[in-house]
Amino acid sequence: MAGCSTTSSRYDADWAALSDATLDAPLSVTTGEALVRARREGDPWLAQLIVAAQSGDELAGRCVVQVVLGRLVAIARRDSRLDVDQLVGALWLRIHSYPLERRPRAIVSNLVLDARKDTVAELRPLPVPPPATPRRHAVAANLIVEAVRIGVIDAPIAEVMSSVYVLGLSGEAAARRHGVTQTTVRWRCSAGMRRLAQAREQLV
Repeated sequence: MAGCSTTSSRYDADWAALSDATLDAPLSVTTGEALVRARREGDPWLAQLIVAAQSGDELAGRCVVQVVLGRLVAIARRDSRLDVDQLVGALWLRIHSYPLERRPRAIVSNLVLDARKDTVAELRPLPVPPPATPRRHAVAANLIVEAVRIGVIDAPIAEVMSSVYVLGLSGEAAARRHGVTQTTVRWRCSAGMRRLAQAREQLV
């Protein structure tokens, strides 16, 4: 599909612009070196990149995306319902929540399958929530603040969730407010709700 080729080229051009960038310590290698090591060493190096990404190194996460990109393009070519940007958005969230302790092997395959599963799930229409009352707004706001404080969700997810669930913005309005796509808004809200559900005992 022409769209897949165009999108893949866009990501490759973005990657080329980052070729001399250096990852944060303790990795402290260029993105190019990180990509070579990820392809050569596999899971051990990918695990280090994921740890760095989960600690806030965006370049480390971008390296993982580049490793997986070819597989995502192949998925989008086989399934016309999916596009590469959606898959990358799902992948990005999976990188930041990947459970290395439980799944230290076959990291690329796990990420690809999870990203595809999340993207397919997002094809289902989202239910339209009833108008929130002021009390429900306050409860949502307090819950999000507490979730950030104890590390259940990070600030980018919290900001988008606050726009949607506290301020009541539509996906389109929230996307404009945060300078992201509507797909990213959906992914962040979806990921945030999953994490809140998983941590409900901590948040009571």
